[in-house]
Amino acid sequence: MILKTINKNSKSITKAWELNERHYGELTGLNKKEMEKVYGKKKIHIFRRSWDTAPAPLSKKNPFHPINIKIYKDIPKNKIPNSESLKNTYERVVSYYSKNIEHLIKNEKNILISAHGNSLRALCKKLFNISNKKISKLEIPTGNPLVIKFNSNYKVYNGYYLDISRSKNLLVKF
Repeated sequence: MILKTINKNSKSITKAWELNERHYGELTGLNKKEMEKVYGKKKIHIFRRSWDTAPAPLSKKNPFHPINIKIYKDIPKNKIPNSESLKNTYERVVSYYSKNIEHLIKNEKNILISAHGNSLRALCKKLFNISNKKISKLEIPTGNPLVIKFNSNYKVYNGYYLDISRSKNLLVKF
């Protein structure tokens, strides 16, 4: 629908596994209530929101492990983690951003990134210069586009959600 609205074809889409959701290790395949039964609410909150704490690794024999999922078949196995913290996700996402997106912004291209919550949190951490401690408080509402504007020095000078009624605190002042 977006492509049709902006009059673009699907060839202008770049799919990048580097923008995929954080790998939750042995928590993969469990819903939040199942996780809380095994680990307790406090530990799950730490896994989900801390900067550098990752859940225990997922066994490579587990059918949910990315190496056992067809869409990951062309990704080098040594790049596929067994578990990730937000810090690990940040390193993956920001590396991709720096190599593949930043130059487009510097060339004044409009970019639409559609990704998962933790991937977007990682990118917002970089763009908004959010501290390791504060990043745990950043909420990304599902399906609410975030418009980010850059100045002539390629620094963010404004950011806002399109649906103000569902917006969340970006933790920065513009």
